[in-house]
Amino acid sequence: MNLRQIDIYPWLCQHLQHDEPLSGQPNADLDSLRPVLRPCDVLLVSGHSRVDRTFKAISDSRFARAVLYIGRLHDVADPTLRALLADYTPCEPDTQLVIDTRLERGLTVQPLTTLEGRQLRVCRPQGLSEQETQDVLRFAISRIGGASVRSWPALFMLTLMPWRWLTPRWRSRLFRRWAGDVLKALSGTLAGDAFSFVQFPVLPLVKENGTPPRLLRLQPRAFIAADFDHSPYFEIIKAPFQMRAVPAGMDTLPWKGNQSALAPERQRHLSLVDTAQDKH
Repeated sequence: MNLRQIDIYPWLCQHLQHDEPLSGQPNADLDSLRPVLRPCDVLLVSGHSRVDRTFKAISDSRFARAVLYIGRLHDVADPTLRALLADYTPCEPDTQLVIDTRLERGLTVQPLTTLEGRQLRVCRPQGLSEQETQDVLRFAISRIGGASVRSWPALFMLTLMPWRWLTPRWRSRLFRRWAGDVLKALSGTLAGDAFSFVQFPVLPLVKENGTPPRLLRLQPRAFIAADFDHSPYFEIIKAPFQMRAVPAGMDTLPWKGNQSALAPERQRHLSLVDTAQDKH
Protein backbone atom coordinates (compact mmCIF):
# COMPACT_ATOMS: atom_id res chain seq x y z
CA MET A 1 0.00 0.00 0.00
CA ASN A 2 1.22 3.50 -0.81
CA LEU A 3 2.15 5.32 2.41
CA ARG A 4 0.59 8.47 1.00
CA GLN A 5 -2.77 6.69 1.01
CA ILE A 6 -2.60 5.87 4.72
CA ASP A 7 -4.72 8.27 6.76
CA ILE A 8 -2.84 8.73 10.00
CA TYR A 9 -5.08 11.52 11.36
CA PRO A 10 -7.76 9.21 12.89
CA TRP A 11 -5.07 6.89 14.27
CA LEU A 12 -3.22 9.80 15.86
CA CYS A 13 -6.45 11.14 17.37
CA GLN A 14 -7.27 7.75 18.88
CA HIS A 15 -3.74 7.46 20.25
CA LEU A 16 -3.88 10.88 21.90
CA GLN A 17 -7.33 10.24 23.41
CA HIS A 18 -6.68 6.72 24.69
CA ASP A 19 -7.47 6.79 28.41
CA GLU A 20 -4.86 5.05 30.53
CA PRO A 21 -5.77 3.01 33.65
CA LEU A 22 -6.30 5.14 36.73
CA SER A 23 -4.37 4.73 39.96
CA GLY A 24 -4.79 6.71 43.16
CA GLN A 25 -8.03 8.64 43.60
CA PRO A 26 -11.29 6.69 43.09
CA ASN A 27 -13.43 7.13 40.01
CA ALA A 28 -16.92 8.58 40.03
CA ASP A 29 -19.74 6.13 40.68
CA LEU A 30 -22.20 6.65 37.82
CA ASP A 31 -24.88 4.68 39.67
CA SER A 32 -24.77 7.30 42.42
CA LEU A 33 -24.59 10.22 39.99
CA ARG A 34 -27.52 9.20 37.77
CA PRO A 35 -30.34 10.28 40.13
CA VAL A 36 -28.46 13.44 41.11
CA LEU A 37 -27.86 14.92 37.65
CA ARG A 38 -30.10 17.58 36.11
CA PRO A 39 -30.21 18.99 32.56
CA CYS A 40 -27.57 21.71 32.01
CA ASP A 41 -25.26 20.38 34.70
CA VAL A 42 -21.62 20.73 33.67
CA LEU A 43 -19.49 17.63 34.21
CA LEU A 44 -15.80 18.31 34.75
CA VAL A 45 -13.79 15.34 33.50
CA SER A 46 -10.39 14.31 34.82
CA GLY A 47 -9.19 11.80 32.26
CA HIS A 48 -5.74 10.31 31.85
CA SER A 49 -5.15 10.44 28.12
CA ARG A 50 -2.40 12.58 26.62
CA VAL A 51 -5.01 15.12 25.58
CA ASP A 52 -6.44 15.31 29.10
CA ARG A 53 -3.02 15.65 30.70
CA THR A 54 -2.24 18.52 28.33
CA PHE A 55 -5.47 20.32 29.18
CA LYS A 56 -4.75 19.91 32.89
CA ALA A 57 -1.39 21.57 32.36
CA ILE A 58 -2.95 24.40 30.34
CA SER A 59 -5.65 25.14 32.91
CA ASP A 60 -3.49 24.35 35.97
CA SER A 61 -6.38 22.24 37.26
CA ARG A 62 -7.04 18.63 38.20
CA PHE A 63 -9.86 18.61 35.64
CA ALA A 64 -9.16 18.51 31.92
CA ARG A 65 -12.39 19.53 30.21
CA ALA A 66 -16.05 20.39 30.67
CA VAL A 67 -18.95 18.33 29.28
CA LEU A 68 -22.56 19.51 29.16
CA TYR A 69 -25.19 17.11 30.50
CA ILE A 70 -28.38 17.03 28.42
CA GLY A 71 -30.44 14.50 30.35
CA ARG A 72 -32.89 12.03 28.86
CA LEU A 73 -34.85 12.60 25.67
CA HIS A 74 -37.98 13.63 27.56
CA ASP A 75 -35.96 16.34 29.36
CA VAL A 76 -35.77 18.23 26.04
CA ALA A 77 -39.07 20.06 25.55
CA ASP A 78 -38.70 20.81 21.82
CA PRO A 79 -39.85 17.73 19.80
CA THR A 80 -37.64 18.78 16.88
CA LEU A 81 -34.56 18.72 19.10
CA ARG A 82 -35.60 15.36 20.55
CA ALA A 83 -35.82 13.93 17.06
CA LEU A 84 -32.42 15.42 16.22
CA LEU A 85 -30.84 13.79 19.27
CA ALA A 86 -32.40 10.45 18.38
CA ASP A 87 -30.94 10.71 14.87
CA TYR A 88 -27.46 11.48 16.16
CA THR A 89 -27.45 8.74 18.81
CA PRO A 90 -30.13 6.03 18.63
CA CYS A 91 -30.90 5.26 22.28
CA GLU A 92 -33.55 4.18 24.74
CA PRO A 93 -35.86 6.87 26.19
CA ASP A 94 -34.20 6.60 29.62
CA THR A 95 -30.62 6.85 28.31
CA GLN A 96 -28.80 9.81 29.88
CA LEU A 97 -26.92 11.87 27.30
CA VAL A 98 -24.03 14.34 27.28
CA ILE A 99 -22.48 16.53 24.60
CA ASP A 100 -18.83 15.58 24.36
CA THR A 101 -16.07 16.29 21.87
CA ARG A 102 -13.70 14.03 19.96
CA LEU A 103 -10.71 15.22 17.97
CA GLU A 104 -11.73 13.27 14.90
CA ARG A 105 -15.51 13.90 15.11
CA GLY A 106 -16.02 17.26 16.77
CA LEU A 107 -19.08 17.83 18.97
CA THR A 108 -21.07 14.64 19.44
CA VAL A 109 -23.89 13.24 21.56
CA GLN A 110 -22.78 10.36 23.77
CA PRO A 111 -24.38 8.26 26.51
CA LEU A 112 -23.32 9.14 30.04
CA THR A 113 -21.75 5.69 30.28
CA THR A 114 -18.90 6.82 28.01
CA LEU A 115 -17.54 8.69 31.05
CA GLU A 116 -17.32 5.49 33.08
CA GLY A 117 -13.95 5.03 34.77
CA ARG A 118 -13.14 8.74 35.01
CA GLN A 119 -13.10 11.19 37.86
CA LEU A 120 -16.00 13.63 37.57
CA ARG A 121 -17.19 16.79 39.30
CA VAL A 122 -20.73 18.11 38.84
CA CYS A 123 -21.14 21.91 38.55
CA ARG A 124 -24.74 23.14 38.63
CA PRO A 125 -25.81 26.66 37.56
CA GLN A 126 -27.64 28.38 40.40
CA GLY A 127 -31.04 29.94 39.77
CA LEU A 128 -31.40 28.85 36.16
CA SER A 129 -35.09 28.93 35.19
CA GLU A 130 -36.84 26.16 33.27
CA GLN A 131 -37.07 28.33 30.14
CA GLU A 132 -33.38 29.24 30.39
CA THR A 133 -32.53 25.56 30.81
CA GLN A 134 -34.35 24.73 27.58
CA ASP A 135 -32.66 27.65 25.79
CA VAL A 136 -29.23 26.41 26.89
CA LEU A 137 -30.08 22.92 25.63
CA ARG A 138 -31.36 24.31 22.33
CA PHE A 139 -28.17 26.29 21.77
CA ALA A 140 -25.93 23.33 22.63
CA ILE A 141 -27.86 20.74 20.60
CA SER A 142 -27.89 23.02 17.56
CA ARG A 143 -24.07 23.01 17.63
CA ILE A 144 -23.72 19.22 17.48
CA GLY A 145 -21.54 18.24 14.55
CA GLY A 146 -19.53 21.43 14.71
CA ALA A 147 -15.73 21.59 15.09
CA SER A 148 -15.49 18.41 13.00
CA VAL A 149 -12.97 19.78 10.50
CA ARG A 150 -9.58 18.09 10.70
CA SER A 151 -7.14 20.39 12.43
CA TRP A 152 -3.44 19.60 12.29
CA PRO A 153 -2.67 22.84 14.18
CA ALA A 154 -4.78 21.48 17.06
CA LEU A 155 -2.71 18.29 17.16
CA PHE A 156 0.44 20.41 17.06
CA MET A 157 -0.70 22.47 20.05
CA LEU A 158 -1.60 19.32 22.00
CA THR A 159 1.57 17.37 21.30
CA LEU A 160 4.46 19.69 20.47
CA MET A 161 3.81 22.87 22.44
CA PRO A 162 5.96 22.90 25.64
CA TRP A 163 3.06 23.85 27.92
CA ARG A 164 4.73 22.68 31.13
CA TRP A 165 7.70 24.95 30.49
CA LEU A 166 5.44 28.01 30.56
CA THR A 167 4.05 29.73 33.61
CA PRO A 168 0.37 29.03 34.36
CA ARG A 169 -0.49 32.61 33.39
CA TRP A 170 1.03 32.28 29.93
CA ARG A 171 -0.47 28.84 29.37
CA SER A 172 -3.98 30.20 29.82
CA ARG A 173 -3.28 33.34 27.78
CA LEU A 174 -1.80 31.48 24.82
CA PHE A 175 -4.55 28.86 24.80
CA ARG A 176 -7.43 31.33 24.97
CA ARG A 177 -5.89 33.43 22.19
CA TRP A 178 -4.65 30.79 19.74
CA ALA A 179 -6.93 27.78 20.29
CA GLY A 180 -8.96 26.86 17.20
CA ASP A 181 -12.53 25.56 17.10
CA VAL A 182 -11.52 21.96 17.86
CA LEU A 183 -9.50 22.81 20.97
CA LYS A 184 -12.17 25.23 22.17
CA ALA A 185 -14.79 22.51 21.84
CA LEU A 186 -12.57 20.01 23.67
CA SER A 187 -11.95 22.32 26.61
CA GLY A 188 -15.65 23.05 27.20
CA THR A 189 -16.30 26.29 25.33
CA LEU A 190 -19.65 24.98 24.06
CA ALA A 191 -21.01 24.91 27.62
CA GLY A 192 -19.72 28.41 28.33
CA ASP A 193 -21.17 29.79 25.11
CA ALA A 194 -24.51 28.11 25.81
CA PHE A 195 -24.79 29.83 29.19
CA SER A 196 -23.67 33.11 27.66
CA PHE A 197 -26.52 32.72 25.15
CA VAL A 198 -29.03 33.13 28.02
CA GLN A 199 -26.95 35.87 29.71
CA PHE A 200 -25.90 33.54 32.54
CA PRO A 201 -22.37 34.38 33.75
CA VAL A 202 -19.65 31.79 34.20
CA LEU A 203 -16.81 34.09 35.24
CA PRO A 204 -17.30 36.75 37.95
CA LEU A 205 -18.93 40.00 36.86
CA VAL A 206 -16.81 43.15 36.59
CA LYS A 207 -18.01 46.50 37.93
CA GLU A 208 -17.20 49.43 35.68
CA ASN A 209 -16.59 52.65 37.59
CA GLY A 210 -18.83 54.95 35.65
CA THR A 211 -21.88 57.12 36.26
CA PRO A 212 -23.95 55.11 36.80
CA PRO A 213 -21.75 52.02 37.39
CA ARG A 214 -22.32 49.01 35.14
CA LEU A 215 -21.77 45.29 35.54
CA LEU A 216 -19.86 43.64 32.70
CA ARG A 217 -20.00 39.93 31.84
CA LEU A 218 -16.64 38.48 30.83
CA GLN A 219 -16.64 36.56 27.55
CA PRO A 220 -13.31 34.77 26.96
CA ARG A 221 -12.37 33.36 23.58
CA ALA A 222 -12.30 29.89 25.12
CA PHE A 223 -13.69 28.42 28.34
CA ILE A 224 -11.76 25.84 30.35
CA ALA A 225 -12.82 23.43 33.09
CA ALA A 226 -11.35 25.63 35.82
CA ASP A 227 -13.76 28.44 34.85
CA PHE A 228 -16.74 26.33 35.94
CA ASP A 229 -14.92 24.86 38.94
CA HIS A 230 -14.10 28.31 40.38
CA SER A 231 -17.25 30.11 39.24
CA PRO A 232 -19.31 31.68 42.06
CA TYR A 233 -22.46 31.02 40.02
CA PHE A 234 -22.10 27.22 39.88
CA GLU A 235 -22.71 24.90 42.81
CA ILE A 236 -20.53 21.82 43.31
CA ILE A 237 -22.72 18.70 43.61
CA LYS A 238 -21.33 15.61 45.29
CA ALA A 239 -22.91 12.15 45.27
CA PRO A 240 -22.11 9.48 47.87
CA PHE A 241 -20.58 6.25 46.65
CA GLN A 242 -18.90 3.16 48.02
CA MET A 243 -15.45 2.07 46.94
CA ARG A 244 -15.32 -1.57 45.93
CA ALA A 245 -11.57 -1.95 46.31
CA VAL A 246 -8.81 -0.46 48.42
CA PRO A 247 -6.61 1.93 46.38
CA ALA A 248 -2.94 1.12 46.16
CA GLY A 249 -0.88 2.61 48.96
CA MET A 250 -3.80 2.94 51.42
CA ASP A 251 -4.65 0.99 54.58
CA THR A 252 -8.08 0.31 56.10
CA LEU A 253 -9.55 0.49 59.63
CA PRO A 254 -12.98 -0.56 60.96
CA TRP A 255 -15.54 2.25 60.67
CA LYS A 256 -16.53 3.62 64.10
CA GLY A 257 -17.30 7.17 63.08
CA ASN A 258 -20.38 9.39 62.93
CA GLN A 259 -23.26 7.33 61.56
CA SER A 260 -25.10 10.45 60.33
CA ALA A 261 -22.46 10.81 57.63
CA LEU A 262 -23.81 7.60 56.09
CA ALA A 263 -27.43 8.79 55.95
CA PRO A 264 -27.29 9.75 52.21
CA GLU A 265 -25.73 6.39 51.38
CA ARG A 266 -28.40 4.47 53.31
CA GLN A 267 -31.13 6.50 51.58
CA ARG A 268 -29.63 5.71 48.18
CA HIS A 269 -29.47 2.01 49.07
CA LEU A 270 -33.15 1.99 50.08
CA SER A 271 -34.09 3.72 46.82
CA LEU A 272 -32.22 1.11 44.80
CA VAL A 273 -33.94 -1.70 46.72
CA ASP A 274 -37.38 -0.13 46.13
CA THR A 275 -36.61 0.27 42.41
CA ALA A 276 -35.55 -3.37 42.12
CA GLN A 277 -38.72 -4.52 43.90
CA ASP A 278 -40.92 -2.42 41.62
CA LYS A 279 -39.33 -4.00 38.55
CA HIS A 280 -40.18 -7.48 39.85
